[in-house]
Amino acid sequence: MPRTQSFVLAFVCIAATTLSSQVSAEWYADVDSGAMFINAPDFRFFARRGETSPFERIESITTDDGEDFAAFVGGKAGWIFDGSLLGTGNMRLEFSGFYAGFDDDTAVTFSDPGPGVRYGFVALDNTTGFGTVDPASNYSVIHTTTSREIDFGGYDLLLHQDFRIDENCMWTLYGGPSLQHLYQGFVTTISYPMDASHSGATLIESLDTDYVGGKVGISGRRKLNSRWSLFLDGNTGIYHARTRYDGRFVHASSTPPHDDRIGLTRHDNAVSTQARLELTRQMNDSVFVSLTSNVQHLDYAGQMDYGTRVDTVPSGSRLSIDGDELLSATVGLRLTIFR
Repeated sequence: MPRTQSFVLAFVCIAATTLSSQVSAEWYADVDSGAMFINAPDFRFFARRGETSPFERIESITTDDGEDFAAFVGGKAGWIFDGSLLGTGNMRLEFSGFYAGFDDDTAVTFSDPGPGVRYGFVALDNTTGFGTVDPASNYSVIHTTTSREIDFGGYDLLLHQDFRIDENCMWTLYGGPSLQHLYQGFVTTISYPMDASHSGATLIESLDTDYVGGKVGISGRRKLNSRWSLFLDGNTGIYHARTRYDGRFVHASSTPPHDDRIGLTRHDNAVSTQARLELTRQMNDSVFVSLTSNVQHLDYAGQMDYGTRVDTVPSGSRLSIDGDELLSATVGLRLTIFR
């Protein structure tokens, strides 16, 4: 763990130990669930290519745009202390987490209209290229199906300092270590449906990205009346991102046959920005129900680069891990209990 993150974690632990020696006031817990929209990096394995050797890659083609909806779950547990590190007000130590899983299938068919156009793909070792042939060849059409799985989640351990402005308004500063994880799995099947032998290929890939870092933020709650309140929150996180890629390309009917296995790793930095808006109703002295909304932007998420515009086949490996942005948005309900 980097030195800055170790310091933040040690700071949180020391503060919690110091405050726990004073009188503990309360603890709270909540659970929330709802719908999440995600816009992950595009999938661009296929390309429009030149028709003659060296079959240069002219334009990458998106066959999965990374957009999907799914259910999410989340929750937190927090401890409120009477003591404070910064003047008056309460300190809180809070552990929270969330998870969402996505599954999506996309089918795309490439039909070669004739001279001047060729659609194709390249083996992972970049030694062999495959593509459409002008009509009326049995190889003028390629049918593709991409099954994509995304798992997105994270954990935070945050130290909060509350500042009560008056009986209707409270502001909070917080910070601490943060972890996030993004898994992207792809299974792509490729076939020539007009070919009697049904020759084709399969591409199996996974992109695992771990984010390790910390976040700081500010939030505020304003009472609207005796039962209703409005909550605003904004934070920024800085992470070290480590992406691992594992890919396998199988094309048994090609000449020569292919069973390519490749593993790659990339280290990068990522910045997260997040905003939350909640409307809360107090049901009784200890139970609260909230309508929640949340938007998060990550400036780095792993994406495979299968070649540049001017790559040739064969030309040595062009496969590499690149990066793109990720955006997620949620709407849900939260149940909070204070004890």
